[in-house]
Amino acid sequence: MNETTKRTLPPGFSVPKQETERLLIERLQNSKNDEDYFRWLLFVVAFYRGIEKVDSARALLQMFLDANPDNDKKSHCHLALGQIATDEQRFETALHHFLTALKLSPSRTKVSYVLHNNTGYCLNQLARHQEAEQHCRLALAIDSLRPSAYRNLGVSLQGQGDQKSAAWAFVESAKADSSDQRAYHLLSNLIEKYPDLRIQCPWVDSALNPSNDPLPDRYLV
Repeated sequence: MNETTKRTLPPGFSVPKQETERLLIERLQNSKNDEDYFRWLLFVVAFYRGIEKVDSARALLQMFLDANPDNDKKSHCHLALGQIATDEQRFETALHHFLTALKLSPSRTKVSYVLHNNTGYCLNQLARHQEAEQHCRLALAIDSLRPSAYRNLGVSLQGQGDQKSAAWAFVESAKADSSDQRAYHLLSNLIEKYPDLRIQCPWVDSALNPSNDPLPDRYLV
């Protein structure tokens, strides 16, 4: 049996009393190798995000970034830090983390998709729609079957005044996942502002039949 290695935690980080949290921290500290440690670190970070202890999540991620040279793991840490900043609507900070992660050239295509898509989302929030379009299209070049990048592409195109193309992107998003009502609401709002689109683009009607309640907004889709 392999001997486990006791891992360090950030300064001032105490083992908690809450049972679930305590067990996760123990698994993290007693992980057998770097891969096992990183896997449990991400579990702990997700747990802390869920209970709104984001300072603890940030501390763990930053400690790992400072100590680990692996670019794939570092890119994943920047992705998580960017998601935390996005949740807090600190879009400049989130954008910095996502772009830093992209510069590390992550090997997993799913991570690259999410980073480009999240970058596009943040750029849209900052009204930098042309840049957002570029990242959304890069995400779609990686995976054209997922709805989120189509939706963010639509927002970027609408922000640039290209209403027909925005309508197309929202329809494609709705087609990619008909249970996700966010694209439907964006398309409905667009048509409410520009009612002539129903005449110019009769195909929009195919996406105007909501079937489920709206889902909460997410950044990792």
